[in-house]
Amino acid sequence: MNTRSFFYLDCTIVIPECGFDCDKCVKEIESVLSKTNGVNKSCREGDGILVEHDPDIISAEQLISIFKRLPSFYKGFFIPKLMTT
Repeated sequence: MNTRSFFYLDCTIVIPECGFDCDKCVKEIESVLSKTNGVNKSCREGDGILVEHDPDIISAEQLISIFKRLPSFYKGFFIPKLMTT
């Protein structure tokens, strides 16, 4: 059974000028999630990402760990928060 989890990604500390409007970040997130086993779909919503996933395959905590390694092309990383499950 799938679960929908919403993650707020604070990128202003990482890239102050971005405000989560950078296509490069959004495309990388979409690419990483589309290749992640257990993730069925994801979409950007405001300053975060809504992820539909199978919690028996990948938990919300594991998704947070993925977000903490992004963006790969910048010296800092997102500070993710799980808002809802």
